[in-house]
Amino acid sequence: MKPLVRIESISRCYSLPNRIGKSWALKDVSLNLPDGQATGLVGESGAGKSTLARLILGLERPDSGHIVFDGKNIAVKRRRLNLTRQIQIIWQDPMIYLNPYDTVAGLISEPMIGSGVTGRAVLQDCVVDLMHAVGLSPDLAERRPHELSGGQCQRVAIARAISVRPRLLICDEPLSSLDIPHQAQILKLLLDLQTQYGLTCLFISHDLTAVRKFCTQMAIIKDGRIVESGNTMHILHNPLHPYSRQLINTMTINAIGLK
Repeated sequence: MKPLVRIESISRCYSLPNRIGKSWALKDVSLNLPDGQATGLVGESGAGKSTLARLILGLERPDSGHIVFDGKNIAVKRRRLNLTRQIQIIWQDPMIYLNPYDTVAGLISEPMIGSGVTGRAVLQDCVVDLMHAVGLSPDLAERRPHELSGGQCQRVAIARAISVRPRLLICDEPLSSLDIPHQAQILKLLLDLQTQYGLTCLFISHDLTAVRKFCTQMAIIKDGRIVESGNTMHILHNPLHPYSRQLINTMTINAIGLK
């Protein structure tokens, strides 16, 4: 399968306070994201998962290495490629980045207006279609985030992300702020949308249940390095690296029926 994204020997370090040294968030990371498939990135807190997401988004620059999107180095040609539209993200807690003063309709339509993917004449119809697509009633269009549940807010965030028809969707712990019933609902929604739109997804999580259900490929990261990657079920059933075995054992895989 041809990768949509190739991450080639990426490294990223940060200066420590008082200039006493540097800390490597990522070190020589390489990973392919197959076009039209979901890839899970699993690791403990502080392993470098969100740093990698920020690099792909262009919010930070790598200290070395390349990120290649559809054959082009995105660090060099990001503006020319209009990758703001082609790469979107769903963050962990939607309440942090949804404007509390805007309505649901305004939040969903904002990216479409900014990117020019939809004319204003049909904007309202597009918003309604997107609300239906993510399982929101159009009756909620004039509500604001504080009037919604956590699951509804995450659906608004998903509608925003897919409104500009991205090719790559980064999901950075999209379930962790939700209760268990809403986690199952949002995961099913993401599965349906990934299939419907043929999205390439990078699914960042510490939840092996979700990764097992959503991702055909996965990679395990420790201390800024990828220690193992490949087919999800193969790794979960036959982890090769000692850290992979330790991580899988500590993430209660008995509960998800893998033994």
